[in-house]
Amino acid sequence: MKTLFQLIFFLGIAVCGQQTLAQEVILIRHAEVKLERHGWMGAKKASAVRDEYDTAPISQFNADTVLSKIPQRITDTIYVSGLSRSIATGLKLFGDSATIVSLDDLNEFEMHMIWLPLFLPYKIWTSISRTMWLMGLEKPGTESFQEARERVDAVCSFIEQKAEQNEQAIFVTHGFINRNIARELQKRGWRVIQNNGKENLGATILRK
Repeated sequence: MKTLFQLIFFLGIAVCGQQTLAQEVILIRHAEVKLERHGWMGAKKASAVRDEYDTAPISQFNADTVLSKIPQRITDTIYVSGLSRSIATGLKLFGDSATIVSLDDLNEFEMHMIWLPLFLPYKIWTSISRTMWLMGLEKPGTESFQEARERVDAVCSFIEQKAEQNEQAIFVTHGFINRNIARELQKRGWRVIQNNGKENLGATILRK
């Protein structure tokens, strides 16, 4: 009987150890951007606002509040995109406590504003333009939807490699690419534990 109890005890330790070694991916969307986007506008104005969005500063936020909603960081490297809103968010969240690595492959999907002789709210312009892009109607020289999918596939392979090496991988990127990364990881056997990546400073958490 004593031997049986010892066996159960050691098996319990082994199971706990396997749970501790589970791989984890955390995808954080960048902070809100300071940019006036209200009101109705034509295609030219919408296109200008879209260009300004990539260089506009982020709004202030409490880093501790954001970090309290995600698992404790165990990796020493944080990956951000090459766009300023992603870099600034990563620095604000993790500062000098981690190494911040910027990768252009993590940039949000490219999108040009479609031309229509209309005045529409900015969100309508982006929704129509994104829909047309998904249908394969992109501006020459702009990343196509197929090229974007191939980029996501390569990014997911990179993510899995880092998660396997360090047990955890943290990325501060963008809403649309985050959703596509999460979908691809799910196809590869990852489970979504938390799904708040559509919101600014929200996180999508996956484990395997």
